[in-house]
Order: sequence, then C-alpha cells, then structure tokens
Amino acid sequence: MSDSRLSGSVIYPWLSGHWSFFMQRLESDKLAHALMIEGPAGIGKMPLATAMVAKLLCRENEPRACGHCRSCTLFAAGTHPDNFDLQPEEGKEVIKVDQVRALIGKLDLTTSISERKVACIHPAEKMNGAAANALLKSLEEPVGNTVLILVSDNPARLPVTIRSRCQAISVNQPDSPVVLDWLKNESGKAAELVQAALQAAGGSPLRAAQYLDSPELDAYGQVRAGLARLLDRPGSVSLVNHELGALNPVDLWRWLSICVGEVIKSVMTQQGVDWLPANPKLSGKPLLELQRRADINRQLAATPVRGDLLLQDWLIRWAEQAI
Repeated sequence: MSDSRLSGSVIYPWLSGHWSFFMQRLESDKLAHALMIEGPAGIGKMPLATAMVAKLLCRENEPRACGHCRSCTLFAAGTHPDNFDLQPEEGKEVIKVDQVRALIGKLDLTTSISERKVACIHPAEKMNGAAANALLKSLEEPVGNTVLILVSDNPARLPVTIRSRCQAISVNQPDSPVVLDWLKNESGKAAELVQAALQAAGGSPLRAAQYLDSPELDAYGQVRAGLARLLDRPGSVSLVNHELGALNPVDLWRWLSICVGEVIKSVMTQQGVDWLPANPKLSGKPLLELQRRADINRQLAATPVRGDLLLQDWLIRWAEQAI
C-alpha cells in the first residue's frame, strides 16, 4: 500500500497481541463502541489506532484494511466522510467543548460509504472538563453504528466517567529484547548503538528509532560522558554545567534521570555500568534522591526558574559522591 495514511498504520511486533484482540472482538461482533488505547508515549498507539480506523471503514473482508477499495482510497487521502479525527487545534493545548459538539453533530448524520462511522480522539487527555462532559452521552448511547477510539498517553488525567465507558486496550512498554531486535533489523545499526538509543529513549521504541538518525543520540552520549567525568574529576562541575546547559532542558533532565536509574540498577545488581569509571562509593539512597530531583527539575524546565542554577546544584550533588 503506497498511500501514506495506510502505510503509516503499522502493527509493530509488540502490538500484534492487541491487534489480535481487536480483530477477535470485531469478527465476533463484540467490539465495544468506545475504545481507549492507553500507554506511554512512543510505543505506537497512534499507528495502532490508525490501523483500527482503516479496518473499521474498509468494505472488504480481509485481515487488515485492503488499501484498494473506495473506502480505503478515501481514508488514505484524508477525505473519508465517515472518518473523523479530533485533536487540539493548531497552536492550542486543549480540545475544546465546541470541537466535541461539532464532532457529535457529524456523528448524528447517517453513514455515506462505510458500514459505520469512526472517530479518533487524541490525545484524549487534552479534552478540557467541558469537552469531556459533552462526550459522555455519545460514549453512553452512540448514535447508529459508531465507534469512538480514544488514544491517551496519560489516562489518569481523564475523568473516571470517561474511562469507565471505554474498553481499555492497555499498551505497556515492550520487552527490550523484542525492541532491540526490531531496531537492529529496521536500522541496520550496530547493537551497541541500538542499545544506547533505546536507553536514551527511556525504552520507547519509536523514539529510539528517531534517535538513531538524529543528533539527540550524540547529546545523550555527551550527558553520559559529563557524568562520568565528574566522578573522575569532581572539580569540573562548571565545565560540565556549561556543556550540558546547552542541551534542550526537557531532554537533558529526562536523560539525567535515565542515567541515574541505570546506575541505581547497577548498584542493586552489583553489575558495572560501561560508561562509568569504577566507583565503589556510589550508593542507592543519594542516587534515588538525585533521580527524584531530576524528575522534578524536568517539570520546572518550562517555568521561569533559573535552569542553569538547578543544573549546577544537581551536578554538584552528583560529583559529591566521588569526594
């Protein structure tokens, strides 16, 4: 299938079980009218949702959307009259009540091509309170043959009334061996590079795939090198602070948290970390506090707080472990 939307609806290896569940429910006529695909970012929830939408609209009886019927052709072109996509308007942070009301009005119309109408709402947690309330009736009593698919990175931010009316499809972080094999096959890159990319991505396979072809992986290596240098030379805080301070602060704090988490794991398992010098003084309690502070500082990155001072203080605390 050469059409961009259909070719983008990938069922990744770690999602095959979720797709099988969806197809079993669909073929047995037991598919709920409202689905919630939930899980961490970067694991393929939207491609999974896109594949589901395409299959629900397709007029052919095949294991996946056929890609060549009139419905699939219109879907690939983004002009299918029975398909609706709801997300924050460009430049906005929330899905507003007027958008939901407009969607409901369209869902009230009869289908024109496919057997059902399908709407995908993403990220669902971006609905404000009024928008979520406006959607409740459609979740309780959908009009006609309608399927609503909500996609969420953080379902806890949605009202319980929304979550309880959806059939949850929970997508967890996939096992590392599965992802590493997929990344190596897809990228053709060396195993150690793939491993570093997955580590930098915090286990997110799609983010890791992006890192393999972007400067971010070098930046992650710079963070590792800076932390290692401080344990060898605690007095080099100012230099490391200057180097790391040039990185994107949100990425930087996430990487610092990931690095510390890797060190915590090594302390617990008494196994070394290849990018660190041997340092017997590392211990769990101060490392846990450093990770906690890194996570807090990542949230502060978008505020007026002086990021350079936060980073300097954090690096001093990290370097103190070697003193």
